[in-house]
Amino acid sequence: MKPALGARLAFSDLQLQQLEQMIRSTVWSWLLAAVGGLLCYLEYAAGPDGARVQAWFVVYGGIVAVRLGLWIAWALRPGMRANTQAMVLPIMASNQVLALSWGVLSVLLRHEGPAQAEAILHIAMVTVALGGAIRLSTMGRAAIAYVVLILGPLVLRDIWFGGSYHLAMALIVTLIGVYTLLSSRELSSALHEIQAQRRRNAELVIALRAENERSSAARRTAEEAVAARMRFFASANHDLRQPLNAMALLAQTVHTVSTERAVKEMSEQLVACADGMTDVVDDLLDITRADAGSASPQWAPLAIDELVRECCRPHQAMAAAKGLRFETAIEPCMVHSDRALLARVLTNLLANAIRYTHAGQVRVDGRIDDGRLRLRIEDTGIGIAAEHLPQIFDEFYQAGNPARDRRLGYGLGLATVKRLSDLLDLRVAVRSSAGQGSVFELHLPLVDAGASDGMGDAGRSVPASPTALAARVLVVDDDRDSLQALRGLLVSWGMDVRSASGIAGALDVLRAGFRPNALVVDLRLGSQAGGIQAIEALRSSLNDAALPALIVTGDVGGDYLSAAQAAGLPVIVKPVRPSQLRAFLGHAQAVRDPV
Repeated sequence: MKPALGARLAFSDLQLQQLEQMIRSTVWSWLLAAVGGLLCYLEYAAGPDGARVQAWFVVYGGIVAVRLGLWIAWALRPGMRANTQAMVLPIMASNQVLALSWGVLSVLLRHEGPAQAEAILHIAMVTVALGGAIRLSTMGRAAIAYVVLILGPLVLRDIWFGGSYHLAMALIVTLIGVYTLLSSRELSSALHEIQAQRRRNAELVIALRAENERSSAARRTAEEAVAARMRFFASANHDLRQPLNAMALLAQTVHTVSTERAVKEMSEQLVACADGMTDVVDDLLDITRADAGSASPQWAPLAIDELVRECCRPHQAMAAAKGLRFETAIEPCMVHSDRALLARVLTNLLANAIRYTHAGQVRVDGRIDDGRLRLRIEDTGIGIAAEHLPQIFDEFYQAGNPARDRRLGYGLGLATVKRLSDLLDLRVAVRSSAGQGSVFELHLPLVDAGASDGMGDAGRSVPASPTALAARVLVVDDDRDSLQALRGLLVSWGMDVRSASGIAGALDVLRAGFRPNALVVDLRLGSQAGGIQAIEALRSSLNDAALPALIVTGDVGGDYLSAAQAAGLPVIVKPVRPSQLRAFLGHAQAVRDPV
């Protein structure tokens, strides 16, 4: 016996996958075909070819109905869904019959219709041909036959009628047909290449699993790649932050001193861009350090209510600008965590909540449960569909930003939250549904009550004056652009500022009679002694061991930063945000001149 035709036809895995996808999308192609046929019928039914068009529409409707019936049978019968091969002949045949029916329509329309009718006819046929060619791209000859059956008779009809309009339409349709077939061929090549690459990858995985030595080499290669990435970020981080710091400070200075509206608006945009670039650098570095295992939390007791207020403060204005209610309900308590890393987690969650909430409120609250504080960030925003929840902590994944709008972030915020939460054992969890808002929950360990009572005000910072700032400031930084930018910003705030690029220059400023209320010193001062030694030398020269001093740095790890923290000096990582700088200067004034 001869084998059945379906058994004799050989289809590659890629072709079977495209056939299955074609079946899945039948509803949409059916809708397109039905609408296109109906429009053509309505345009020509009342014309001189009306009887033929009506007969054509009846047959065409039957073809479309058969295609829909095939899809319904496939959808309702699991056996057919599991055996795509059995659907090959019906689907391929129905496609070609549909194409032939469109070609027949061109033959039946022997009289020229109105301009509108002719335009609809051409648009409908070109659209159906283009859609089918894409769906049949891996089928080769089937795609060619489909396009030729539809557009060939149409082109011949236009040539038969003649005239500038129809000849132009014949040329346009011919070019579209050729372009469609070439594009289909290119798509087919690309899909086959992808399939071949997948096959090669699968073979590689099998080979790696079979050979333990090669597997060990691959692991070592991966570890070396991570180490190399860490070395790159460590070396590039400082250099990335220096110009970014200068740009942000200069933009803020322009915004402060300018009285022209256009300049102020432009400087606001520059500040926003600098902040966005800073967030990207911070997120990438946090993710890289967490992945490489080089991030070491600085565990210490801290007042969570105070930290929440600090993190919420810069976001309250953004919430108000969008007309959102911003509420916090945190009772005073002490938790055990890393203040800087926890602040990063809270800041990212708050930024996301406000960014994707267009009406309603953002609320931060907490309650104690089983020895841990359950901290919740809740919003009434667009929410997250259930199918997106497993991927929201992946890098660059943005369920609510398919257009990659920069104003909606870069897809790194929640990835950073996940890495840092794992590092701090925050057990981050999310509950959300589309259109219903989101709730992110963190679990923080509480400090033992007895230890908390014995700490007094440790773990709490001294609140700064909202208006009074240190009047005289000495700035020391070996980066000229950062030095000039920071000096310009402080001068725009009405302060008396002196600056130097190193310890020797700073001591010369003191010998000239300048007596600062505060010091702002870069952590690294080139080949000279570091910022910590500079602060010690300046305090010694002034015989004032309590002189407020701030370390600014482009480093976010390593021995330099650890030494600054061990010395009890406050540290701001570049780019310096004006709000952070004002907070330090206000605190310095409050310490030197308490109310």
